[in-house]
Amino acid sequence: MSYIRRYDILVFCVLALLPLGFGGYGPATAQAETRQAHDDLAPISNSIPVLHDGFEGTTLGNFWLPGNYGSGLYVPGAIQLSTNYARSGMHSVEITVHEGDIDAAGDDNTRVERAELDSGHFHLRGRDAWYGFSVLVPKGFPIVDDRLVIASCKQSDVSRPIVAQRFRNGQHTVTVESQGRKKSYKLPAIPLGRWVDMVYHLRYSTGKDGLVEIWMNGKQVVNYSGPAADPDAKNAFYHKIGLYRDRLKVPMTIYYDNYSTGGSKEEVDPARMK
Repeated sequence: MSYIRRYDILVFCVLALLPLGFGGYGPATAQAETRQAHDDLAPISNSIPVLHDGFEGTTLGNFWLPGNYGSGLYVPGAIQLSTNYARSGMHSVEITVHEGDIDAAGDDNTRVERAELDSGHFHLRGRDAWYGFSVLVPKGFPIVDDRLVIASCKQSDVSRPIVAQRFRNGQHTVTVESQGRKKSYKLPAIPLGRWVDMVYHLRYSTGKDGLVEIWMNGKQVVNYSGPAADPDAKNAFYHKIGLYRDRLKVPMTIYYDNYSTGGSKEEVDPARMK
């Protein structure tokens, strides 16, 4: 067999292992290695993969990155399937952060901690992506005047999130930030103990045709136009749900359900999931 033929077969095998909407492949270590390879390869399609997790199985959907991916996403035990609440079906995912979980340096001499799910890194510069999920902040959730991000969209090698959905001191907001430009939006309140449906639409463009559109419970609450990607950073974009906060002694628990990525609003709308 010629060298070129062997190379073609190798490339084909690598591409076959990439996430195309069918989840991950193999143990956590192999999955992390596959995701890293995916970051370094050319785009494999013209749209974000269609992914869905209603959290009705015995484990998380295989497309989620493992807790030890990169510098760490969550500690063992922080992510659990739960029957406490469900947007549809019988289960949701329960995410809990304790003091010191995945400790890291924050800005302004702060320490931050996290428990987050990351649905994967994809080549999306200049392209559109849709994300949908339901979130429930339970009654008794600690209301504190400290940084708390409950969902975000990021670009690798960029320290600040492009989109950050925040719940601080009971205020529900979104910030959009790219290339030194930042805009904040005040969102409708999150009622404790009730599900809230979120849909994001991003065009990860470095120019004025970039956009961020967000719907909450079917009503559009964010309409941003302008840069939504850094031209000098890595062409790897990702979406996370969970808890990212300033260091705090009290634990926090939040719930998510009906998570999807795809190519249209209808494809990811959590209200349509059964």
